[in-house]
Amino acid sequence: MTDAQTERLVTLILARLQPPVLVMVTQALGYRHVIRQRLAGCGERLHLALESDIADGEQWCELGETLSDWQRALPQTRYKALLLPFLDYPLAAELVSGTLQSPVARRLHDALLAGIPVLALRYHCDPRSELNQLRGCSDNSRYAAHVEATLSRLTAIGVTLCTLNEMLEKLASGTDRPTADATTRRYLTVTDIVNNPSLAGAPNVVLTDAAVDFIKAKQKTDLDN
Repeated sequence: MTDAQTERLVTLILARLQPPVLVMVTQALGYRHVIRQRLAGCGERLHLALESDIADGEQWCELGETLSDWQRALPQTRYKALLLPFLDYPLAAELVSGTLQSPVARRLHDALLAGIPVLALRYHCDPRSELNQLRGCSDNSRYAAHVEATLSRLTAIGVTLCTLNEMLEKLASGTDRPTADATTRRYLTVTDIVNNPSLAGAPNVVLTDAAVDFIKAKQKTDLDN
């Protein structure tokens, strides 16, 4: 056995001793080939959860072990991290709202509850990303601000939005379990205000439009009384 073969064998054995990384591959378009190439060379043991009817599914299957029953439940495996290479806005909104209609959103919910670090690339969902700028998105519109507010709430619940370089660096250095950050901005809904009105005066909070309208209406009612 040559030195190169020995080194490769040692690398494979060490990789087997490490927890695998779960990659959830969804339908969003853009940067798919280059992201797949970079993940193929990341040196991690990958488990692939592929959304149905993905056109490039066969190429993703070459990266590691393909899971067949992930739609029903999160595999009982100690994962190092869960990667979401193609997070688009509908999926981000679904997770933040808690509707959890899709299998992907339900497994992300399970991972966050289990304390598994969730790393998502921001290219497809962030209005300011290069990909969306190339598509002609305006990052100054009111809707873009709404999208960014949703992404901030997504970060607040434990999803780390990052670039591909940042994602690979985090995997190489080891991902920490998510912890509460006292400086994280929290977006408060009407329900939050109804349940605990004092939250509106807490630092680092931002009110949704509906919550602002609710507080104004309540203040007006209080003055009238």
